[in-house]
Amino acid sequence: MSNPLLRPNDPRFQKPDVRDAEGKNRFAEAGEKRDPTAKSGDVYAATSTEDARPFDPRYEAQQRSRAVLWLFLGGIGWGAALVGLVSLLGVYDTSWVSPLVGLIPGGAGWLLSYEELKAIRTGAIASDAAPRARHALWLGFTAVLACGSLIVAMIYRDMNS
Repeated sequence: MSNPLLRPNDPRFQKPDVRDAEGKNRFAEAGEKRDPTAKSGDVYAATSTEDARPFDPRYEAQQRSRAVLWLFLGGIGWGAALVGLVSLLGVYDTSWVSPLVGLIPGGAGWLLSYEELKAIRTGAIASDAAPRARHALWLGFTAVLACGSLIVAMIYRDMNS
């Protein structure tokens, strides 16, 4: 059942016009001049411009690089992988917990340095930090691979012994 108080083209539900009685846009800037080439009747139409992309973002280097932290996280991942290797060789048995724990800082160093490299490419971070961030990316990635392969090797060894 429909509402009997509502009728089609009810003026209460019409969009108000952005122009005042004189035909000027109420929301325009005070010194803004209207483009004479855009003489369409559509008030909401985009103005014509010569620039294909009117907004071109340019960043000043606003963030500081945290590549040293990502290198540290990748180093922790490699340290856990080395402890796992010692355990795999049977020198000191720590089981596969150490490489499993090493996946977390290694993966964090890898993924966060990847995000930092994206920020360096956009210009939010100074470009002189790119070599350290790239080194942290590969250090974290190889730590994740080392920890993962040690976990697989330890599980394989325990299943076949």
